[in-house]
Amino acid sequence: MSQSVISRDQLLIVGAGPTGLTLAIELWSRGVQCRVIDKRPGPALTSRSFTIQPRTAEGFARSRCIDPFLAIGKQHRGMAFHFRGEDTVEYLDFGVLETPFPHILIVEQNDTEAVLREQLASLGGTIEWDTELESISTDADGRITAVLHHNNNRGSGRERIHPDWLVGCDGLNSTVRTQIGFDFEGTCYAGMRFRMMDVEVVNPYPGSEAWIDYWIDPDYMLLTTALPSAYRVLISDMNDAPRAQAQPDPGAAREAFQPVVSSWLPDAVLGVPKWCTEFDIWRRTASGYRRGRILLAGDAAHIHSPAAGMGMNTCIQDAFNLGWKLAAVATGRAPEALLDTYEEERLPIAAQVGEASHMLHLIMMAHGDSIEARLEIIRQPEFHYQAAARIAGLTYHYRDIIAQPPGLICLGGLTAGDRAPDVPITSAMSVHDLLGHFGYTLLVLQRRPGSTVAADVAEAAAPYRDLLRTAVITSPDIRATAPAGALIADDNDVHDRYGQPGDDTLCLIRPDGHLALRLPAADMDMLLTTLNATVLA
Repeated sequence: MSQSVISRDQLLIVGAGPTGLTLAIELWSRGVQCRVIDKRPGPALTSRSFTIQPRTAEGFARSRCIDPFLAIGKQHRGMAFHFRGEDTVEYLDFGVLETPFPHILIVEQNDTEAVLREQLASLGGTIEWDTELESISTDADGRITAVLHHNNNRGSGRERIHPDWLVGCDGLNSTVRTQIGFDFEGTCYAGMRFRMMDVEVVNPYPGSEAWIDYWIDPDYMLLTTALPSAYRVLISDMNDAPRAQAQPDPGAAREAFQPVVSSWLPDAVLGVPKWCTEFDIWRRTASGYRRGRILLAGDAAHIHSPAAGMGMNTCIQDAFNLGWKLAAVATGRAPEALLDTYEEERLPIAAQVGEASHMLHLIMMAHGDSIEARLEIIRQPEFHYQAAARIAGLTYHYRDIIAQPPGLICLGGLTAGDRAPDVPITSAMSVHDLLGHFGYTLLVLQRRPGSTVAADVAEAAAPYRDLLRTAVITSPDIRATAPAGALIADDNDVHDRYGQPGDDTLCLIRPDGHLALRLPAADMDMLLTTLNATVLA
């Protein structure tokens, strides 16, 4: 297909939170301009979500905007669970995970959004604040009509536009989701209340500088941890109040929080909160993510228990999955059917995240259940590592969803749909260092002495060179015959994980860091079939 130029009015993103901003960056980074609107008068100034999990950090690294997050964030080692009456602390240690970012990066959401806005601006993108989507409709041919209401520097009044694509990143109360008729089914954690504040603390718990601490009583849960600017203190309990107060009185909130904190940390003294809020929690998923040329992402598509801080991260990862696909379709490099895989891949992930957050919810916030029942869950074999990996986002995959060429023989081990693990290649480079660009990555694992695989791949992949980065990795066992430009691995770990014993292997990695194909180099014709179907469809 020929590539076409896309004007910013042809693609509309509704919502300038983390999801909408990340999606806009993914598009602009690939040369696809888009328009971003938000009905709010300006950026949010409150901290709200505060965790950037490893898989999200990996995505920001591929998008070349991780450094500002690392500069302003605090790197916490993981999560610590303290149970009433128990001396043993149960740790979920992210330091043992196989990722370039083996920690929870603590960044307040207003700062996360500020970094993303700055990145978007550097690419040429802007945000139209005070611009509300009033209505959307489609005709029999699928043509979109969107009516916007402006109260900003574009003037006051209505604007009727016809974008080729529209993505609703407009949150829990999504106008886009409602108007295209998707259900938002699920449940409320009835009677449960979340209260939280950002506050200075005198004599805080020392561990909160390195861990997110959960203090678990049979009837409530207290969270304490150090933010870059203050401390986050959060209480979850059962409450008969008719609804949460978005802006409770700070003094009253402090008086309510202090006894709970003192019951665990007798020396800790809370100051006057810088910000405090209350909210109810839900577990809901939209009945679909796409209707024609209108799509949903982030909280507009799914919300979960905030247990372990996976909500915002899942939203951002929606944008990583959708961004490269929408860019390819909008520019004519891929058929519209590629976007069918967005819902096919991300809807099951939302279900998996919902299950994982609910499992952690049963440990932290099953108010009224015994401590023994919580400990029975957390002390299951391998629970600590598996829970850390799931929270980090490293276990989610698209196996059995990504189509493979007919007749492909499975090599065992890594398969299409798996997250590409970050395996060291040399002392100075790992696999993820090769993924910091906006196209596909082809790993050529050379293990057979005297093979011509590097030259063969260079010739075969030449038509795709603008959208495909190739890296030849030669086993140290045959370093003497390594082709020019090859990376000579320090050991065979990368070949054992990505390759096969005794022969050359090809591994194609998608722009979102998931495997698209892994096959023997002798089956290069199947690689070309995949490239024709996905990279330059």
